[in-house]
Parts: sequence; C-alpha cells; structure tokens
Amino acid sequence: MKRLPALLLCLSLPALAQKQAACPYAAWKSGFKGDALAQATCLLRPVKLYARLGDSAPLPDFLAARIGQRAGIAPARLRAWLAEQGIAEADVGGAVDAPLSRAVGRLAAPMARYFVIHDTSYPNFLLETIPDHINDASWDFNDFSLRNPALGGGPKGHVYVNRLGGSLQVRDFGTASFASKLEKDKPSLTGLFLHVELVQPRNSVPGGGKGNDGLAPDPGFTPAQYDRLALLYIAASVRKGTWLIPAFHAVLDTGFANGHDDPQNFSLSEWSASLSRLYAALRQADTGQ
Repeated sequence: MKRLPALLLCLSLPALAQKQAACPYAAWKSGFKGDALAQATCLLRPVKLYARLGDSAPLPDFLAARIGQRAGIAPARLRAWLAEQGIAEADVGGAVDAPLSRAVGRLAAPMARYFVIHDTSYPNFLLETIPDHINDASWDFNDFSLRNPALGGGPKGHVYVNRLGGSLQVRDFGTASFASKLEKDKPSLTGLFLHVELVQPRNSVPGGGKGNDGLAPDPGFTPAQYDRLALLYIAASVRKGTWLIPAFHAVLDTGFANGHDDPQNFSLSEWSASLSRLYAALRQADTGQ
C-alpha cells in the first residue's frame, strides 16, 4: 500500500500517466463506466514494477461468470459453515447478515460495490535479502498481536491478511473508510469501496532511489492468503447479495500524484481457484451432500 518513493515518482510516473489511462469514471453512477464485468476487467489490470499496468485480459472463469450477478449463498449457510470451520465472523469483515457500508453524504446512498485488493508493502528490507521464513509462524509480521496494523496514523484497510491466512478486522465492512487516492479526491465515494490488505514485505530496487520499496517477493502471496481473500470476498458479496467488483489499489490510483504500486505479483488465477474451491464447498454444504 505504500507510495512509490519520490525519486521514482519524478522519474517514472509523469511518463507513465501518458501511457496508461485510468478506468473511465462516471460520476452519475458513482463508479466506473460499463457493466460490472467490464469495470472489473479494467480495474484488475496486472500491476507491475513502479506501478506500471499490464493490458486488460479476460478474467478467470469463476470471476467472469459471477461478477455483478446474484451471490446465491444464504447468510445463514455461510454463518453455519464459518462455525463449522471455527472462523469468527469478526475475522471476515463482520456479521454476514449485516449490510455493507454506504457512500457517505448522500440521501439515497448506494451500498458498497467494490472490493479493493492491496498489499502492505511492509516491512521494507531495503537492500537486504527478504528472509526465508516470511511464510512461517516464526515471522513477527504474521502475528497481529506483535505487529498490529491498526496502530499508527494514516488510512487503513478494513481487514488485513497475514501470510499464514490469518485475518484481522480493523473496521467492519459496514463502516465507510477511505484507503485510496480516488476516494480522497472524491470523498463522496467513500463507503463504496471495501479494502483488504495482504501482508507482503518489500526490498529496494538497486539504484532505484534511496529507501525505495519497489521489489516484492515472487510469488507475491501464499495459498493461505488467497484462500482467506476468497473467503473475505465471498462474505462481502453475501452481505451485498451480488458479487462485488474486485479492483487493484494501484489501478484505482492511476493518474494521481504519489500513487501506489500494489498489489505486486498477484495471481488472479490462483485467487480464482481458491474462490472456486470455497464456493463449491459452500454449495455442497448447502445441499447436504
């Protein structure tokens, strides 16, 4: 989620702004132009080094078939499944039968539509090698009691997911909170976006400016993180009643000064596979098979 260092911004982003366009915004609909699938296709463009965006590509089958459609999972079914798994509703953004946040400052405010995926870009190991044990319980940043992202100033996401697949709710999905340049620029949009932060360390690109955090591990995230992110997306979509529009943080920030470059090395195919497995498990449980 961290901003690109000033030197890299000066060298890279003005030129990039001319080459990569922001997703077309439509003020009249409090969001972006196009239907839900078209919006997601634009908002999920791959995020590369220095916030360069890859080209839009067809989304994985699970997402392509469902974004914008009815969720088809009853809150009671999801609640029962969570209880069976020993997962608290507070760990997946709050009560699964409660409404999501709504856009602020409106008489007839629309409910949240977007599910924004971030990475923490922290800690930054600078020019040191990222430790081998970042995916183990022994790494401090996988213990939210030791490294609590709710502490400190600045915008925060709703839920954080460590590399073991554990999650920490900072704000309920029913609470409007901004965590992107787009929302800061257009405050009336706050509440339309739910923000999930995936723990991911960084280190510096050699010669890329003092203190830069441009390099992320590859693969960027663990299977457990994709599984928990899938659960969070499903839980939020159940609360909405329709599948939310996923988005990458960096794509939302396209065209804004001091933009962001996350999430790095995110695999849509791995996340889609996690979604497919979890959805199948919930549907199977619902039919009692």
